[in-house]
Amino acid sequence: MQTFYSPSYRSGFWEHRDARTGKGLRILALLSATGLSLVVARGLLTGNWWFFICLTWNLALAWFPLGTILTLRDLRTAGFRSPWLLLSGLMLWLAFLPNAPYIITDLFHLKYIDHPLLWFDTMSIFIFALTGLLTGLYSTLLAHRMLRPLVGYGYTWAAITTSQILSGFGIYLGRFGRWNSWDVLARPTSLTRAIAHAYHDHLSVQLTLAYGFVLVALYIAFYWYAAHDDQS
Repeated sequence: MQTFYSPSYRSGFWEHRDARTGKGLRILALLSATGLSLVVARGLLTGNWWFFICLTWNLALAWFPLGTILTLRDLRTAGFRSPWLLLSGLMLWLAFLPNAPYIITDLFHLKYIDHPLLWFDTMSIFIFALTGLLTGLYSTLLAHRMLRPLVGYGYTWAAITTSQILSGFGIYLGRFGRWNSWDVLARPTSLTRAIAHAYHDHLSVQLTLAYGFVLVALYIAFYWYAAHDDQS
């Protein structure tokens, strides 16, 4: 255990972690480029750019929480260790986190698609949904690694689990309430009222529990894989 705190070991540990972060970003960039290539091809072939606009915007929103957590991590590495910076950064990350798995609900649009394009659009939306989901899981992993040395094992898992359940609720607010993450700042009073009344809707409870449960399970699997991939 003492070797963990030795300067040489810790330097190597952080260099290895930085390398893995770069690898993760390259994978997500490849998936994003694949999805964008598909919707660009669809737009050029059909002249209908609705999919490109819709899915590209949702993908950009899915990347935002990852960008937030990476910026926060870099600021802390540079020496900005203010607890208020950490708290505000994490709150901003949490506000936009539901946008990452939200793309899964774009599969709802498949029922409006003409049969000749159904196979192509199913594949396209799946790639975007997978990319958004992995982006959200990856940003959650980085938040997990940031919080664990500060608050401990148990509290970190409690916070991460709560964030996934809140993401499930955020998906409900976005898909059925038509609220956006920036409404936290743009329309805080109206959003607060909508949240207060949401729990009177049985669908909100059902969707929050269903999506929250799946997101928690997916994160546990993702975390376990990331922690043990060197041994595979």
